[in-house]
Amino acid sequence: MTAPSSSCTHQGWRSGITSAAFTARKQQALVLLLTQQLMDAQFVRADAKSTDRLWREVAALEIDPDRILHLLYCGLDGSDRQSVAEQDDAWIQAHAALQPRGWSLRHLHLGHGLRRPQAALNPA
Repeated sequence: MTAPSSSCTHQGWRSGITSAAFTARKQQALVLLLTQQLMDAQFVRADAKSTDRLWREVAALEIDPDRILHLLYCGLDGSDRQSVAEQDDAWIQAHAALQPRGWSLRHLHLGHGLRRPQAALNPA
């Protein structure tokens, strides 16, 4: 069985949207969803367990936590998806020229394989 001709998998190349733009929009949709869920868990329900799980998901997806924090505390109603998306676009434009940090939460040494300083680095 094949997908219908109106399927985005069939005619996605005809829409004029580049793969990078499509990926950016998918990521923004994910960011907006996570932000709405965090607003609900953190501010409405005060559910620490759900909040922690959602922040771990943000880290696992390697989404900049500053991006999420900006949306959480920008003063907009989380249910107004269009205005939150516009605020996110503004944040992306403001941070587009900045260099990436060069690390992520996955690459931090979270207590595994800690090395002791070399003798030459000790002040004694």
